[in-house]
Amino acid sequence: MKKNKRYLVAGLLSLACISQTAVARPNNGEVDPSCQLPNKEDSYKLAVSWQPAFCETHQGKPECKITDSKVYQASNFTLHGLWPNKQDCGANYGLCGQYKQQVKSFCDYAPIPMKPDTVQRLGEIMPSVAEGSCLDRHEWYKHGTCQTAWDADHYFDTAVRLVKEFNANGIAQFMQKNIAKTVTTTEFLNVVDKSFGKNASKRLSLGCDKQGRLVDVFINLPREIPEKAALTTLIQQAPESFNNRCGKSFIVDAIGFGKVEAN
Repeated sequence: MKKNKRYLVAGLLSLACISQTAVARPNNGEVDPSCQLPNKEDSYKLAVSWQPAFCETHQGKPECKITDSKVYQASNFTLHGLWPNKQDCGANYGLCGQYKQQVKSFCDYAPIPMKPDTVQRLGEIMPSVAEGSCLDRHEWYKHGTCQTAWDADHYFDTAVRLVKEFNANGIAQFMQKNIAKTVTTTEFLNVVDKSFGKNASKRLSLGCDKQGRLVDVFINLPREIPEKAALTTLIQQAPESFNNRCGKSFIVDAIGFGKVEAN
């Protein structure tokens, strides 16, 4: 019971931006207006998801109705978001553009001005784009508008490139060979260090659901992300802040729905 409670808390927190502990709020409980000003970021966070596990608790989403084991999200991490962070604001740094409050539904945000080829590339890495559930709009208006170095095309192209590098550097291979199995957290972190250099795993935060399935990985990145800069270089330049909400082991979920069966 204690173990399940821990996983429940982890599941509720794992979608939060867990890059800082400070949260800037005035006395009236509202978000400090300074936390909605662009170009105040002091670091970035690359948030990736293991889509099969995410979909276990979001079965109504269109992208979660896909159960083909050959699709990209069945065996690779997908893009959740690329988040500019301001330490003093904690998870409240966001909505720096035309929206100052989140809308009821992601598709209530205005369409993002992006080139068709950008949308096509993004649709593979962020399945909701291809299926029309508008996560890209939420990510752009909540997070992307807090930086002005890139327009939407460059912002998402950068995020796509970094996610592909994360997968290609041995991470997706590790997950693929362990689908429907339980692995130790140490095994996974050792692969990260082997792939991205000494102590790279200390720049990660892990989030699992209440069943012990890995759902989220948050990767620390520095404030400056030059064009074509390798993910390995960026991780090594990022501040250390490890956070593990998965315990000593986690399940690598297979695409499709059903009860947890891992060995």
